[in-house]
Formats: sequence, structure tokens, C-alpha cells
Amino acid sequence: MYKTVLVPVDGSPMATRALDVAAELCRTFGAHLITLCVYRHHSPLEASLSMVRVKQLADRPDDSLKTYASEIAAAAKARALESGVESVTAYAKRGQPSRAIVGFAKQHDCDLIVLGARGNGDIEGFLLGSVSHKVASLAPQHCLIVR
Repeated sequence: MYKTVLVPVDGSPMATRALDVAAELCRTFGAHLITLCVYRHHSPLEASLSMVRVKQLADRPDDSLKTYASEIAAAAKARALESGVESVTAYAKRGQPSRAIVGFAKQHDCDLIVLGARGNGDIEGFLLGSVSHKVASLAPQHCLIVR
């Protein structure tokens, strides 16, 4: 039924639950799983707590954010492989989360996007609605929102 499943991850417990559901679907259908962590351009107004978690800060804040996003995506990939998913790739991408996820899913011919209902969002999530809501509204693919 599904050939390629995308699961955006941000390190939150809800994203981990979504990853586990996506992994189960991939095992069931023999689908390829893609983990994606989207990071935003760093600016003083949008400072990120994730910067604190990076072991060594890079010269540019965006480099540190990319490193951290890559670590999150790789950890999700490792979890999926450990659970028995046979084909998994991991990506980190800079951009506005909901639009980056929808664009990435289209670019990689994903059949399904599996998202956590809430994640480690920023203030924009409170003002404009959650990333999962936006993705479900914009994406032409099936979307599964995990609580």
C-alpha cells in the first residue's frame, strides 16, 4: 500500500511515537522510511534551545543547528533500523518546517507523512497553528497524525 513513508522528527516524545508508528507501517508494507529533521535559520529573534544541546558550537549558528538536526535524524534512523525496518534514510533540511516537510515529501515521492500531533515548536505554533495541522492542510499525500 505504501512505498515511501516520511516521518519528520524533532527529538520530542510525540515525534518518537510517530516514528514508532511509521516504523510499524514500513515493516508491514515493506516500505522505505525517511526521517527528516527541519531546522530554521538562526536569528536573534528565533534563538533555539537546540543550540545548547550541540556538543561543540560551530562558527556559524546555522552550522550548529544543521549538526543538531542531523543528529536527531540519524538517531531516528537508528531507532527504526533497530525496530526491524529494512530501508531507512535520514535527512536534515533548513527551512520553515511545514513547507519544508511538504516540499520534501513531494520531491521524494512519499506516499504517507506520519507526524506527531505536537513537537518542540516555537512561538509561531501558538500564533498560527501547529506544524502537523499545516502539513495536513497543505500536503497532497495521506497524513497520519499520532497522539
